Amino acid sequence: MLEQDNCKVVSFINMKGGVGKTTLTKEIGFRLANTLKKKVLLIDIDPQINLTQSIFKIFGYAQSEDLAEKASIEENSTKDDDIKVTEASIQNVLQGNISNSNPTSIKKAILDIPNTNLSIIPGEFGLEFTTRNLNSGQLENGIYNFIEDNNIRENYDYILIDCPPTYSSYTIAALKPSDYYIVPVKPEAYSMLGVDMLEKVVEEIKKTNKPYFKDRNLKNLGIIITDVREKEKERTGILNLIEDIENSKILKEKGIRLFDNHFLHNAALQSDMAYLIDNSKATKYSKPNLESLTNEFIKYTEKG
Repeated sequence: MLEQDNCKVVSFINMKGGVGKTTLTKEIGFRLANTLKKKVLLIDIDPQINLTQSIFKIFGYAQSEDLAEKASIEENSTKDDDIKVTEASIQNVLQGNISNSNPTSIKKAILDIPNTNLSIIPGEFGLEFTTRNLNSGQLENGIYNFIEDNNIRENYDYILIDCPPTYSSYTIAALKPSDYYIVPVKPEAYSMLGVDMLEKVVEEIKKTNKPYFKDRNLKNLGIIITDVREKEKERTGILNLIEDIENSKILKEKGIRLFDNHFLHNAALQSDMAYLIDNSKATKYSKPNLESLTNEFIKYTEKG
């Protein structure tokens, strides 16, 4: 069992979609678990459930027999047991169905991937529909209560949460248990407006939920510039946009860290849902890039 205080809960968040938020959560999480042998729990609270779909595709899971059959057909599978069905779901967590550290009950929340250090609380299709009858308190406190009531931090080195790209009760639910949050940003015009909006959202959440943050200060771990093409480093336009981000007013006023390492573009990440950099042969750019980025992530979580 791990020391609870050593576990870091980190949300990956931006008010803008398409910035590589889910990809970063998955790639950093898998490298931590696979190569660095850290115990990692991924939580997918984004109703788009892209993180869940990717992890399920990689490790052969589905959330129902119908989806398992569909996945088997898509994979041209001939064995009934090639796609495994799991009852684990974020829905069970948000509805408060998991309590008292009951291992059987916790299986309705957490899927442990066999022979890995990786676990996931999967998202679920139609989450917004299935949780529509929950009051805001149930929804916004669900993940926090689940982690605290079941001493989940004791079992992991890192808990990484993939957040939705819009402000909602799911955003609050992700940030309430978080020690830190990371903001992925593409080098685009006006990209920092979303960061400014996010900072205001976080301040409001902390202000209106003071008891949850009295013993820890939810902190912006930093901004990671994403989808930087290696060849574009030589292009003036991209360099100018990155320089604009580095010199932006909000970074200086808020004292927000900018990660030294950018997350490089890799076409396979967009074309293959089952692709993982840490398992790939991308040794020229992507693997060394992910290694450096993950090491920087670890350094900042350790020193705060």
